[in-house]
Amino acid sequence: MTTIQTEQTERTEQLQWFCGQIESNRLSLYRLAKSLLRQEEDAQDAVQDAILSAYEKLGSLRSREKFRPWIMRILANACYDILRTRRDTAGLDDAEAIPAPVSRELGELLCLREAIDRLPADYRAVIVLFYYEGLSIREISHTLRITQGAVKTRLNRAREKLRHAIFDREDGNGQPG
Repeated sequence: MTTIQTEQTERTEQLQWFCGQIESNRLSLYRLAKSLLRQEEDAQDAVQDAILSAYEKLGSLRSREKFRPWIMRILANACYDILRTRRDTAGLDDAEAIPAPVSRELGELLCLREAIDRLPADYRAVIVLFYYEGLSIREISHTLRITQGAVKTRLNRAREKLRHAIFDREDGNGQPG
């Protein structure tokens, strides 16, 4: 096998590995983008931009085991870029129709999701990465390029805001209203 054939084989294997990683992380990527940006089109654009950017920077990935936090950081940066270029002007026309809750559990989940959506972007990011994506404090710190202390602070403040948002909505029966 020639050097050129070996390089082509290595590139093909790397591309297959990259595509496999994107496929296995696509829902996580979408959830993070959607939770930060709230708008479907912006979330899709951010994910596409992050995938392209990650592929272009694949040589800078130091360890394949770090792929997930690495691409999540790239995506978070893409989302923050979009947020910087626009003001969050979502109105009633942009709101997605939410079906009426059919059970108490569903109603509680919707209440929680709405409360998370109302958090500032910095708090939403740590909540989504920690609870929905299962990243550790250290991984979130690396992904968002903030200290571990800042991650813990944002998590605590976000939890407190969620607690107030949910319990302030409760009616006299202790049920989310």
